[in-house]
Amino acid sequence: MLKIGMIGLGDIAAKAYLPVLSMREGIDIHLSSRNREKLEVLGNKYRISNLHNDLDSLMASGIKAAFVHSSTLSHFEIVKKLLENGVHVFVDKPITLDEPSAAILFDIAKANNLILMVGFNRRYAPVYRELHGMKDITLIIMQKNRQALPCDLRTFIFDDFIHVVDTLCYLFPHPIEHLRVNGIRKNDTLHQVVIQYIAANGATAIGVMNRDTGTTEERVEVFNADEKRVVTNVSEISIQTNGNASILGADNWEPTLHKRGFYQMADDFLDAVSNGITPEVTAVQAMSTQRICEQIVQMLQSEQ
Repeated sequence: MLKIGMIGLGDIAAKAYLPVLSMREGIDIHLSSRNREKLEVLGNKYRISNLHNDLDSLMASGIKAAFVHSSTLSHFEIVKKLLENGVHVFVDKPITLDEPSAAILFDIAKANNLILMVGFNRRYAPVYRELHGMKDITLIIMQKNRQALPCDLRTFIFDDFIHVVDTLCYLFPHPIEHLRVNGIRKNDTLHQVVIQYIAANGATAIGVMNRDTGTTEERVEVFNADEKRVVTNVSEISIQTNGNASILGADNWEPTLHKRGFYQMADDFLDAVSNGITPEVTAVQAMSTQRICEQIVQMLQSEQ
């Protein structure tokens, strides 16, 4: 029985990870939160009796791995303490709000031969795997827009736009020769950003986020010389070839958390911990995404 901890019981833990992990056999779940009421409510809901009010109590229970779903600002100290005590870590994106502090954590994980995995669920979503399988990609366009949510630059890029950055890294099959960045800022808030990855052969990946628009949506278009594939809202894919179009919707009986890759992602982490292997989302990939986000922040700051 693999003993695992979950730290932080906010929306993402309650809506995504607890439903997934509570269905998995062979694990002994321990919950940790400073919010005693929430701890007891979720413990009762998922029939979990191992409840802890602090990190020290959780680690004393003998956990071998932990899911960290606390606030981004708390990630560094929590993850650092877990790694230094020999615990494998899965942490929500972003690992931290800057590249240097994330690099410290990855160095600790490497030095202690521990897994440090970041939760990029789109790499596991079935529809995005269909895009990843395309050959000779020449152009990718990804939009992930929000309704009336402009915010400070670093939070915008690392807490939200990082999904666009990482998904493009996953789908774009070429080394990035040039990174171009353009944004709209008003006072201290960022409203819109557009990035381009450009390869030596001219292939281009474009990422767009507008957090000051009238809709919340996600759309990815991928092109090669023979076809175009389009994914909308991480659930439906259409394939256009030679003027013909087909729409492949997900199975209506398939759980939403499977469509969005959460089941597969949690399984990958737990299987890696149990079998001493590397998960699909490696530390190198996660740090590459973190590094590009830092570049975007620095480039936008330099435009002022």
